[in-house]
Amino acid sequence: MMPMRPFLSALIVAGALCVAPGVRAEDPAAAPEPRPAAEFAVADYAGQVVVVDFWASWCAPCRQALPWLNAMQAKYGEQGLQIVMINLDREAKAAAAMEGKIAPGIARFRDPQGELAEVWELQGMPSTYVYDRAGKQVASHVGFLKSDAEGREAELAALLAKGEK
Repeated sequence: MMPMRPFLSALIVAGALCVAPGVRAEDPAAAPEPRPAAEFAVADYAGQVVVVDFWASWCAPCRQALPWLNAMQAKYGEQGLQIVMINLDREAKAAAAMEGKIAPGIARFRDPQGELAEVWELQGMPSTYVYDRAGKQVASHVGFLKSDAEGREAELAALLAKGEK
């Protein structure tokens, strides 16, 4: 494996030291365990619009993005949207509180060693990648502000309108 870039190393170290304050799991037993990052492939979601979101428990913008991601999966899931969340916390316990708040239809993966994060060359947190139904990356976003939500939803709605599920 290639050595990690300084930014990614700093992300993982920060994640090992910090836990999201005030985030409580609603019912962590209700959701299945996240799958290992090695099992993730965009191609597994062929025919769907896919949003891949890299997140960590210590990332404040990630906590802001979570309700929006949940809402998008609920609103557009039946139209062919698949949200995929990939957690970068080294310790599963650090991510558990937020994972308990992830909507059931969202696919969840863990990347504690940052292997996928390294391949995708993350530039910040959260890092979000949008793929059309053909599996082509059509957008990427770094960070999340509530003011971003309307524009990002319009982006997804336009992609979903291009083809039937």
